Amino acid sequence: MLAAGPSGFYNAPTTKGMLLVVGGLSLLSSIFQIKTSLHLQLVPHLTTHHQFWRLITSHFAFSTSTEVLFAGLIIYHLRVIERLFGPAKYAAFLFVSAVVCTFLNIAVLVTGAAFGLHVLPGGPYGIIFAAIYQFYTLIPVMYEFKIFGVTFTDKVFMYAFGVQLMLSHMSGSIALSICGLLAGAIYRSDFAGTRRWRFPKPVVRFTERFLLPLFSSSPAIRSTATTFESRSQTRSPDRSAQTMREYLDVLSTGGAPQGATPRPPSEEQIATLQAIFPTATQDQAIAALNSANNNLDGAVQYLLDNQPNAPPAPSS
Repeated sequence: MLAAGPSGFYNAPTTKGMLLVVGGLSLLSSIFQIKTSLHLQLVPHLTTHHQFWRLITSHFAFSTSTEVLFAGLIIYHLRVIERLFGPAKYAAFLFVSAVVCTFLNIAVLVTGAAFGLHVLPGGPYGIIFAAIYQFYTLIPVMYEFKIFGVTFTDKVFMYAFGVQLMLSHMSGSIALSICGLLAGAIYRSDFAGTRRWRFPKPVVRFTERFLLPLFSSSPAIRSTATTFESRSQTRSPDRSAQTMREYLDVLSTGGAPQGATPRPPSEEQIATLQAIFPTATQDQAIAALNSANNNLDGAVQYLLDNQPNAPPAPSS
């Protein structure tokens, strides 16, 4: 269920940071009893009191523990999107989605008053559902199963969590969720260059230097990597920086130092890729694994970029 690549937050620091921020701020809002500052109303918050800061803070914290639970499960399993995009692109995607959702939320408050919709609950509904839209369009189905003759896919569990979160506050949460799906569709359409936008380089450098070390996680070290690490410990201290780069190369290449003869992909890796991409032939799966040095995440990204549609015709 909800198989989304390797466990943990390896190659998903933005997801880890988002979980900590949303969970932490939701907890603090409960402790300090400031939940009344989370929701958003056109009247009186924006028009009378001019509390425009609510347009920003409304994206950061939920008002109930149930919302935090289901949102945390969804955010964690959506880390596969960050692994496909990369941390820089994923962070830009979250920012663009938040900006688009803010404008859509204002439009909902202005037009929804005629239908009795006056309050929008707090929480990153729009960002989460924009990411769910990317999950829907980008992540292939891994397997199917039947219950009472009805066919479901492995994605149904993610959608079930999404529906539960969508119905948390009925009309308000449903409106926010729809805004998030629209924001995700706008991002995928590349309207006004949304998919190509990135944070300025000074911001990226600052983040990589000061924030990334706080949220980044390392994968479990394999035996070959451990062996290479023990060999590297015998080197002189003045080569520590070079040793660290080599060690990171070992982790990224699945245990084989750069320059070494790559190991052939295992049958299990090939079978896993063909299960994710049913239209990919064995040769395509092997080529993808070879291009990624037997790294399964990299092979998935390779096949997503090249999208195998059908097996090649046999040669005459």
